[in-house]
Order: sequence, then structure tokens, then C-alpha cells
Amino acid sequence: MVALKEFRYGGKQLLAGDSFEAHARDVRVLRAIKNAKLADGVDDPDSDGEDRQKGPGGPAKRPYKRRDMKAE
Repeated sequence: MVALKEFRYGGKQLLAGDSFEAHARDVRVLRAIKNAKLADGVDDPDSDGEDRQKGPGGPAKRPYKRRDMKAE
């Protein structure tokens, strides 16, 4: 990855333009907060769409049913 602005990562102070290695779990976060971008020639791990959390279009949750309350 390449730093877009100055920030601290992995115990090192990075300046804008510095290249560094990031953990796979940190790549999306660093890109989302615009601290870093992928280096040229690196494949985008988000392009395949796998391992993504389901948004509002996911399966509907069933309503909670209280079994201890019954009409007498």
C-alpha cells in the first residue's frame, strides 16, 4: 500500500507517498478512511465480492417469539 497522508501504522510513522505492507484485514479500513491506497500492480482484494457482509438485502430475521406469555 501507499500512504496518502501522514499516519502511524505498525509502530512506524508513515509519510505521504511511503509504501508499506498492511495486513489483509486492515486494507479495507485504510482505504475507507483514505489513509492509503493500493500500490500500482496490486490486485484489489475487494473486486471479487466474496467474504462481504450481507447488507439490508440479506435474509429477513424471524421475529422473537416469547413462549412464556400465553393467554389464559
